[in-house]
Amino acid sequence: MEWGMMLSKYEGSRITVWIEDLSGEEQTQPKPYTLFKTALTEDQAYFKFYFNAHQFLSVPLFDDSLTKLERNQARDCFVSHDPKANLRYHIYFEERV
Repeated sequence: MEWGMMLSKYEGSRITVWIEDLSGEEQTQPKPYTLFKTALTEDQAYFKFYFNAHQFLSVPLFDDSLTKLERNQARDCFVSHDPKANLRYHIYFEERV
């Protein structure tokens, strides 16, 4: 899937980031940000969501069953499940594009 083209259209929009710990440890709280820019790593193994020019969240990319863009009427959500780390990354796009 061409993640760069699909997700770059959300640049400048409000997002909510939540990293779900599937091991049962203490859960993080969702945090709001403005998506400054997006970038695919050179090896195409990770997608970077920049919050400003220097800070970003790097999310691992997997096949379509583990990494996907979920669309619904309320908002779109990028989800990537990392089975090795036992984490699930949720990036909620607060504005429909």
